[in-house]
Amino acid sequence: MKDIPVLRFATIGAAILCSMINLSAQSTTQEPALAAVSNYPEHGMVPGKRMFHIGIVVRDIEKARDHWGNFLGLEKSPEIVMATGDSKNPTVYRGHPSTAQAKLVFMNLDNPQVELIEPIGDEPSSWQEFLDSNGEGVHHIAFAVKGMGEAYLEKYAEAGYAAAQHGGWATGEYGYVDTLAALGVTVELIESYNRQ
Repeated sequence: MKDIPVLRFATIGAAILCSMINLSAQSTTQEPALAAVSNYPEHGMVPGKRMFHIGIVVRDIEKARDHWGNFLGLEKSPEIVMATGDSKNPTVYRGHPSTAQAKLVFMNLDNPQVELIEPIGDEPSSWQEFLDSNGEGVHHIAFAVKGMGEAYLEKYAEAGYAAAQHGGWATGEYGYVDTLAALGVTVELIESYNRQ
C-alpha cells in the first residue's frame, strides 16, 4: 500500500489544479477591499474574490514536500519554516490562548500557493484537530484581506462563522473561520501588514 500517499497527493493536486484553472480567468491585480456594513452580505463575505493559497495538513512535511515538489515539477525544494506565534499577536484556539506551533512549506505557483502544514507539539490547534478527525488533506482555502481585525472576523461571527483559530506574526495575522459545515472547507483570512 505504499502508493496510497502518492495517490492521495495526486487526487488533492488534481482538485487544486482544476480550481486554479477556474480562478485564473479572474483578475488578480486588485487588492482586497475592506468589508463594510453597507455591502454585507449582498456582495459576499470576500470582497476581493482572490484566493491566496490552499492549506493542506500533513503528518510528515518533508515527505509531503518531496511528493508535491515532484508532482509539480519544482526544480528546488521549498524551505520549511516554523510557525511559532508572536507575543504581539498571540494564537487563540476556540477562544483560549494556545502556544500551537507548526512546520510550514509554501509552494509558489502561477495561481494560489500551496501551503503544507505539519502540526507539532501537544497544544490544541485547528491543524491538529483536522489531522485527528480527517487525516491528511485540504484544511483551508485562504483569502488575502486588509483590515481583518477591524472588520472581517466580526462580520463572519455575525454571519454564524466563528473564528476557530486566530494569531499572527510580527508583520501580519491570520484567522481560520469555522465554515466547514457550510462550505465543506475552513476559510482562512490572512493579512500581511507590509502588502501594499
